[in-house]
Amino acid sequence: MKTKLRKIGNSSGIILSKRILEQLDIEENDELKLAVKDGKILIEKVSEGRANWKEQFLQTGSLTDHDHEMTFSNQFDEEEWTW
Repeated sequence: MKTKLRKIGNSSGIILSKRILEQLDIEENDELKLAVKDGKILIEKVSEGRANWKEQFLQTGSLTDHDHEMTFSNQFDEEEWTW
């Protein structure tokens, strides 16, 4: 695909086709990371980090569907600590 650099206010920009955006799973207002490597511009969608992490852990069986408070006790807690 060829495109032209266009003036946008005091900056310049390019228009990306719907097909390219779909291939990269990029939607309007997504955060993008730009880098230059070997004279080329690389564009990638910024990962959402921990988005949907709970659902992913549930799918792998690393969590259960119940929200239990994790408690750890030791001899000091049981015998010496006064609440």
